[in-house]
Amino acid sequence: MSDDGEAVPGEVLTSRGPVAWVRGAVRRIWVPAAAALVLVLVALGIIFRHSLSWGDVPTWVLAVTTLLAFLAAAFAGLVAYELLRVESARDQAASVERSRVAAERRQTEAERAAQREADRRAQANKVTAWFDSYRAGVPRDQYYPGSPAVATAPTTWGAAIQNASELPIFDVRVSFYRVNDPGNGSSWTADLRYTPPERFRVIAPSHIRHFDLPSTVPKTGEECNDYVYVVGVEFTDASGVRWMRDAHGALVDQSGSV
Repeated sequence: MSDDGEAVPGEVLTSRGPVAWVRGAVRRIWVPAAAALVLVLVALGIIFRHSLSWGDVPTWVLAVTTLLAFLAAAFAGLVAYELLRVESARDQAASVERSRVAAERRQTEAERAAQREADRRAQANKVTAWFDSYRAGVPRDQYYPGSPAVATAPTTWGAAIQNASELPIFDVRVSFYRVNDPGNGSSWTADLRYTPPERFRVIAPSHIRHFDLPSTVPKTGEECNDYVYVVGVEFTDASGVRWMRDAHGALVDQSGSV
């Protein structure tokens, strides 16, 4: 690249530095400056032709020196302005780059935190519970479609807890809630009706366990179906984190982790 910042064929154009800019400025303005000096000298000669002697060398030296000092001061001011502009542009570009890098870092950290939380909740998200009817009193090894034990067993209502994850869950405890539905389209609420003291110590991967709702829980004449009751469940995942899926199905961390 040439000193005045013009690109040479085959060379990548880069930003000029202050020194290169000064060199280019000097090359551009020396001819106009010389012409201006001549014009100023002629003007001074015309103005002071009666009061100065053309042969007075000190007077000419003083005039030329004053003019050169003025030009030097003007040029110095121009250079200072250009240096300030270049530095301001650099500072602004650096500030924009810092802001961009900081924003990318924040986004990356947020994505990593979200991924860590998703990984932490991955097993718990595969554990569900609902109020359902099923054949009661059937051994687990005989609970399959077409089983004679299933065909002859009485139907009952209770909690179905499914562990659809690839790891076991522990200390599983269910709760039964009575639904309060205003019937006008507003959100329904649920009142805790019964939490049995018993727990499932372990529910194996890809297994469903049932817990019967005691017949004494529904009030006399009260319906007992999945329109009236919902289920909540508490359990501990394979990482030791305690979770609760509430009456509305929301998964809540019970361990106090953030």
